Amino acid sequence: MAKPATVDLPLTLHLSKETQEKLVHQAAANGTDLADYVSKIVEDTASKPFSLEEISGPVYKRFLESGTTDDELSEELELGKHELRAERRARQAS
Repeated sequence: MAKPATVDLPLTLHLSKETQEKLVHQAAANGTDLADYVSKIVEDTASKPFSLEEISGPVYKRFLESGTTDDELSEELELGKHELRAERRARQAS
């Protein structure tokens, strides 16, 4: 299969020194340089949508195992949202 054409996209990333070092190490472990490694991460991220399970991780799994219905979860989340907003308003008022 032919590799898709690429374009250069000059940009600046603002990362901590620790993150830069981790990426350099991971790139080397994958046998590539930093620019190609980061490009692959961006391509992979942009090329596929994330499933609910990928986005929420263990939370989604616990939800499925709980037996809670979608409506029950929606109601619980709505209640939690209103409680947090009330707490925020109370903190701002004091």
